[in-house]
Amino acid sequence: MGIDPLWLPNGITIPADFLAVSYTRSLVVIEDGIAVAVDGVEAARRQPSAVDLRCDIRSATVFDEAQKARIIAFKPLRADRRGVVRMECGEFESRPKNLNAARERLAHAIAEALATPVEVEPAPRIKRGRAGLVKVGPDGQPLPPKTPEPPPKKTRKPRA
Repeated sequence: MGIDPLWLPNGITIPADFLAVSYTRSLVVIEDGIAVAVDGVEAARRQPSAVDLRCDIRSATVFDEAQKARIIAFKPLRADRRGVVRMECGEFESRPKNLNAARERLAHAIAEALATPVEVEPAPRIKRGRAGLVKVGPDGQPLPPKTPEPPPKKTRKPRA
């Protein structure tokens, strides 16, 4: 069973080569507010299949480097360190409905990531240990720390 390409609302199409899907069932059922463990056969009869749809953004050729960075940095997509984003759906009773819902959500989330500007993290404040913050000059660069001048040396008067 192949997977179809993912069409984004902004007209970009992600080829099926960069998409992967897996199906799972939970072996825990909640009955009357109590979690009950079930065996695999019973779970296959009672539990709907949850869909885990993954897209390898870092390898996708349809995005340029700036777009890839924007999608991977988008917090709701929670990209892993390899640049793969995932969308899970297990709300419906059937696999096709869960797959379609996951595809829709992933497409809209990627389109939203492309439309959202990347947040620039504020520059870290330079500290000087226990002395506190470094003073900044008019050009915005840190001033060198003042070194205390040594006290004048006492000279002894020669004895007469």
